[in-house]
Amino acid sequence: MTDTTESQNIYAAIDLGSNSFHMMVAREVHGQLQVIDKHKEMIRLRSGLDKKGYLTPEAFQNGIECLERFGQLIKKIPGHQVRAVGTNTLRNAKNSQEFLRQARKALGHEIQIIAGQEEARLIYLGVAHGLPQNDEQRLVMDIGGGSTEYIIGKNFNYRHLTSTEMGCVSITQQFFSKPEITEKRMTKAISNCRQILRPHLTKLTSLGWDSAIGASGSIKSIGTLLKENGWTEGEITLEGMLKLKDALLQAGSIQAASLQGLKEERIPVLAGGLAILIATFEELKIAQMQVSSNALREGLVFDTLGRLFAEDVRETSVAAAQAWLKIDTEQAEAIAHTSKIFYKQAHNIWQLHDADYNYKKLLNWAAQLHEAGMALSYKRYRHHSAYLIENSELAGFTQQEKQMLATMLLNHRGKFVPEAYERFASPHKEKLKYLTVLLRLAVRIHRGREKDIPDILLYTTGEKTIHLSFEKDWLKAHPLTQMDLEVEAERLAGADFTLTYE
Repeated sequence: MTDTTESQNIYAAIDLGSNSFHMMVAREVHGQLQVIDKHKEMIRLRSGLDKKGYLTPEAFQNGIECLERFGQLIKKIPGHQVRAVGTNTLRNAKNSQEFLRQARKALGHEIQIIAGQEEARLIYLGVAHGLPQNDEQRLVMDIGGGSTEYIIGKNFNYRHLTSTEMGCVSITQQFFSKPEITEKRMTKAISNCRQILRPHLTKLTSLGWDSAIGASGSIKSIGTLLKENGWTEGEITLEGMLKLKDALLQAGSIQAASLQGLKEERIPVLAGGLAILIATFEELKIAQMQVSSNALREGLVFDTLGRLFAEDVRETSVAAAQAWLKIDTEQAEAIAHTSKIFYKQAHNIWQLHDADYNYKKLLNWAAQLHEAGMALSYKRYRHHSAYLIENSELAGFTQQEKQMLATMLLNHRGKFVPEAYERFASPHKEKLKYLTVLLRLAVRIHRGREKDIPDILLYTTGEKTIHLSFEKDWLKAHPLTQMDLEVEAERLAGADFTLTYE
């Protein structure tokens, strides 16, 4: 990647997994992906957690150095065409925020932590794009280092997402910490995995599926082993896996088993992955599973393409939230419209445009969702709004995006609390304050729920100076708005903003 023009249709996806870090670089050609580079490093982040839940200095540094190498390959790709996400281990590590701060610098791009449900959605999207479109309902499974996802859907539409707290690394650590593999350890591991999966059994089996698809390094590795050792033709079956298990037990360890097709990098986590897959076949009564070459990385790229070409699943999630929370959409749209006008007038001085993130969209979503808390109670509704949005499953949104929205909703009225933004790194920390001010002003002006508001000019003559200019005599005819703006000026002054109006 040497030229910005050359990289206009180049996309990159980075998966900071619990076992390995993956990067895929692809070119978009008529809606299809042409992979032009891939790079993987076995970082084993999950194995690098100490007893207190912190990444050890060695694991921390290995991850950062890997991302520096990744960054070299993608430094010329525009930020909005790069998606980097962290999964289970970075969701749980006590020092994940410090790791992310250094990781973003090393990679040169934003990195988001995604929830298990969002991870499952992206995996399904990636797998679905690699399969023919038909009427089959599919079960898609992905074994990660710290979690395993199960998704049921048809074509590009999922019906159910499940993320479980078991992965090839975590199960290996728990039951196979020593190289020796015994019948007792394997039986305990499989039983444990079955117990973890059992609470999800009713939902998964009630929906049913016509075919089962596996995606991940563990599943691919097991599929290869079954084929290379003559136990299947390439598909995964319970009978084939039991033969693999017997071979491991007879040899006493993976190293001693002399298996054809076993890559050295898979040796440390094979036993854990096999236990999860056997348990899944036994619990869900799966006859056979095909292996997909697509997974989370492909899902990230296709999701990015959708965002760029007006198919952003986050818009659908916001509309769904408005429906189930019974939000007044006319009021939300009016405030969103005024917020958008203010954004256009302020974004140059406040430098709100960013190549790596669409803050304009974030402001719109905050406007659309700011009254979410009224579904519970008008009293303290801004607190309810913040809690609901931060803790809801909103497809397409990362945990950080939900936190950013929640912080804006918490501060969209009442006392402005600048300290609430300290949990975010730059540039989010600074820009979110500006976006919140624009939202607050729009909410104040539309307090009377009037649809026809005259044009309002917003001037930003300095970094934290705002002047609103209304039509002649409009404020005189709206004394409550004038009083509200007086109060707002006092509250914004507490955050070092100066608001004047005429």
